[in-house]
Amino acid sequence: MPHENDYLNAQVHSLIVLFTEKIAAHGNDVSRARHDLGLSELWRFTDPEIRRHLFLTTAWEGRDLPVDDLGASSPAPQYASAFALYAKAWATEYPDTDIDAFCTQHHSARLAASSLAFDRDDLSVSLETALLLTIRTPMPEQW
Repeated sequence: MPHENDYLNAQVHSLIVLFTEKIAAHGNDVSRARHDLGLSELWRFTDPEIRRHLFLTTAWEGRDLPVDDLGASSPAPQYASAFALYAKAWATEYPDTDIDAFCTQHHSARLAASSLAFDRDDLSVSLETALLLTIRTPMPEQW
């Protein structure tokens, strides 16, 4: 019987590939990609659990990249920065851990990711956050 994480991982990997392609199609401009009607509709119908898992997965995968969005005044770059910084801190604090532990254990980044993922009123913020994290993430084939 397939494990729930296998389903989540497959869905997240598919979204990362699609988001990467859409971002590239918009000249690597996340702001333009965020307004892509197809992405907005897809994101609206994506299960909140998958959205949360995407935030945490992409934060984990991009944790070693420099975070340069700390001075941002809008919520999406702030969320993306916070998730990336938390993933980096988690990996430092728990050097023998892996992505599954980061995505499933209870910690403040997971709580924030849940809050953002389940908030139906801020879908544009959560989509932009997902795109900002995705652009920092290697393609799933490289994992």
